[in-house]
Amino acid sequence: MTTTVPVEIHEAIHHATAACADELVTTSRAIHALAEIGFEEFESSRILSGVIEEHGFRVDRGVSGMPTAFVARHGTTGPHVAFVCEYDALRGLGHACGHNLIATSSAGAGIALAQSLSRNNVDARVTIVGAPAEEGGGGKIPLCRDGLFDDCDAVLIFHPSDRTASVQYALACTHWEWTFRGKAAHAAGNPDHGINALDAFVHAYNGVSLWRQQLRDDARVHGFVIEGGTAPNIIPELTRGEYLTRARDGEYLRTMNVRFRAIFEAAAQATGCDLQLEERETYLDLRSNAVLAERASLHLAGVGLQEDQILPWERTGSTDVGDVSYAAPTLHPEFAIADLGIGPHTHAFREAALSQRGEDAMLRAAEVLARIGADVILDADVRHRARDAFLTQPQHRTEWTGSTD
Repeated sequence: MTTTVPVEIHEAIHHATAACADELVTTSRAIHALAEIGFEEFESSRILSGVIEEHGFRVDRGVSGMPTAFVARHGTTGPHVAFVCEYDALRGLGHACGHNLIATSSAGAGIALAQSLSRNNVDARVTIVGAPAEEGGGGKIPLCRDGLFDDCDAVLIFHPSDRTASVQYALACTHWEWTFRGKAAHAAGNPDHGINALDAFVHAYNGVSLWRQQLRDDARVHGFVIEGGTAPNIIPELTRGEYLTRARDGEYLRTMNVRFRAIFEAAAQATGCDLQLEERETYLDLRSNAVLAERASLHLAGVGLQEDQILPWERTGSTDVGDVSYAAPTLHPEFAIADLGIGPHTHAFREAALSQRGEDAMLRAAEVLARIGADVILDADVRHRARDAFLTQPQHRTEWTGSTD
């Protein structure tokens, strides 16, 4: 696990990260306060890209058809490492996934690495990518389709957690939006004149609940109702909501999606309702690069962090970083910002993302990611082994084509 990277580079990264620490913390707090949801992160994107631009990066905004996306570039030749920022908040919970910390850690890593390489006259390309709407919307998917990551030797991003680990696991996931339309009527006087859209959803909900008994252990189906009626004395004429289907690999998710659609169609037919079922974005499963994970383990220890023992695929969600991992060697390690058991998507985790512990983890993550990037750029053996691991890793699927109707 040793490399030929001069120790001075890693020391330079440490000092460069420390030099911009106050700026990163201030930016993180600003993004946390804004709590802008997916594709509406206009101010968060502006603030973050502005900080990066002040450190000598060339910034293109509004890339891949997304106004809140940006790409910041430093250098024009040599090996290429990218760091990915996320800055969207959760609907109703704010930054309860800590994306304010993800944004500033990736920005800090890119800034520190670029400065350290320039001071040591190393030709390399460092890119910082602003990717919107991770929490539903999949902002990284258009970036992948446009080939942004195809020539990257490594793509790096950290995630806040209640544990620290060099490898994160993530399920493939499809986002669904559904609407049942029936016919309103007086629930007491003329119930026979109505077509109950809420009944349709109850049928679908029960169908999904029974179906769960036959799903693999690594599969998940869950959702919620946005609208279920307007008054207790009116037959509900419209219900709508969202669901997610998830699986460890894309091929199994494909078969799940066929069944999911059939359950909702059967509910519409049974109740006489019209169904509008829209299959939105699908996130690929996350493929963590084993060679980059080795470097992460080494550098976690180097910044005084100890990895927690975790069970693969235990307590995992989904992320559009999975799509990036099919385009280039990718690593998405976890850093603890809260005690074990205080997980993401909770009020307590939102507060942890604004805590001193969270901000300290963000700065350490920036240094670790930058050190990994330096290893990839300066050590040809690390770079080639990471690429070989990417090319030989089993692919659950190479291209998502959607479910079959």
